[in-house]
Amino acid sequence: MPETSAFVIHEMTREHLPGVLAIERASYPAPWSETAFTNEMTSSASVTIVAVAGQSVAGFLVGWIAADQLHVANIAVEAGYRRRGIGNGMMAWLLEEAVRRGCATSTLEVRESNQAGRSMYRKLGFRSVALRKSYYSNPVEDAVVMVKSLRE
Repeated sequence: MPETSAFVIHEMTREHLPGVLAIERASYPAPWSETAFTNEMTSSASVTIVAVAGQSVAGFLVGWIAADQLHVANIAVEAGYRRRGIGNGMMAWLLEEAVRRGCATSTLEVRESNQAGRSMYRKLGFRSVALRKSYYSNPVEDAVVMVKSLRE
């Protein structure tokens, strides 16, 4: 698995779940459940990874691969580890894995107000293609749909 001086990327396991759930609950007003993450870890269509810094889960990412498309389903970085390249590192790892598995495109939705996320995705080559009205709840907010070709 890729390694940097700050963190190491691993496949998500049950041992990572307490850290993943803590980050999920702190990051999202409608967090995924432990069952949801467990289901993702066992699904053949899912790619689930964590970034570990020292002994702590610093971030996680869940992606879905169907046919030749990757969809980024869930990503979060623990507040104390943000702006250290962890989100970017996990995304780069996932995009490389998607190319290795023959994916042609990647899609995602991001809250319209999430300027840091949108900036990271743009730097990774994603472009905004649509707006999904009232996609998110708690609070209600539009989602920006972003797409990246993986065959450029």
